[in-house]
Amino acid sequence: MKLVKNIHITFLSAFSGLGLVCYALLQNQWIENDISLLIFCFILILTLGVSHGALDHLRGAKILKPILKHRWFLVFYPGYISLSLFVIICWILFPSISLLIFLLVAGYHFGEEDLSFFKEEQSLIFNMTGFLKGFLIITLSLHFNFETTSTFFNYLMVDITPYSDLKSYTSILFAINLLLLISGLIYLFKNHLNELVLILLEVILIIISFKYLPLILAFTLYFCFLHSSKHITGLAKELDGDDLINGFRLFAKKAIPLTVLTGIGALGVVFFLNHSLTENIIQTIFIGLASLTLPHILLEVIDKK
Repeated sequence: MKLVKNIHITFLSAFSGLGLVCYALLQNQWIENDISLLIFCFILILTLGVSHGALDHLRGAKILKPILKHRWFLVFYPGYISLSLFVIICWILFPSISLLIFLLVAGYHFGEEDLSFFKEEQSLIFNMTGFLKGFLIITLSLHFNFETTSTFFNYLMVDITPYSDLKSYTSILFAINLLLLISGLIYLFKNHLNELVLILLEVILIIISFKYLPLILAFTLYFCFLHSSKHITGLAKELDGDDLINGFRLFAKKAIPLTVLTGIGALGVVFFLNHSLTENIIQTIFIGLASLTLPHILLEVIDKK
């Protein structure tokens, strides 16, 4: 467990260090335009971010092999792809509803998985606190970057009008979210002060990043270095519980094929879409993540039962 915490501290340091470097570059105008920053974020998400779901097929095999034996893949791959396409179709037909569902589901998934890294528990307070931690990403986006968030909504084919009234309440939503989150964390980790300090430090750094960095960069750093890193560490433990470093090596070896394939597909979508490069990348990132989140979460839920 000590090694796991040290690895988390390493990722937390990478999150802070890279954020600080990017802030300095932006302040000194060494990053000349938004598109270069967006491409940088896109590359990070396609590598470190996407890779945390690149072993879903192994989880699928674990679930389906006892039932279907060597034919498990005949159900897994068509089912996984169909669920992803279903999300994309729903987004095209009902973008506003799809976005709302994605934000709620992603908020719970982010927070629950983040807290499960420190404490395995299934209780109402744990689930609510997990949701509040994940949902903090949304309330932070609205509070510090409402205009940019509105622009992203437009890129994602969502009419911002129903959400425009939220602008007057973003500070209140963020304050309530943060207050309830801290209360829940103190209750859950009151007997585990080291973990509590680590999580509160993580929350503080996330807030700072969303306040001082561009929205897409703050989200990317969180998604890659604080969310995906925890999942990757968990997978490394599953692959080799006795030697975590070897577990990371095994993970990298097994994750590369699907990560590369997903990256190639994402690049193809960017050049296929008939919009500006900025809009194409934003749509590919968020609608793409939404389409992968549904089957990924279903596998997580089924595997834990």
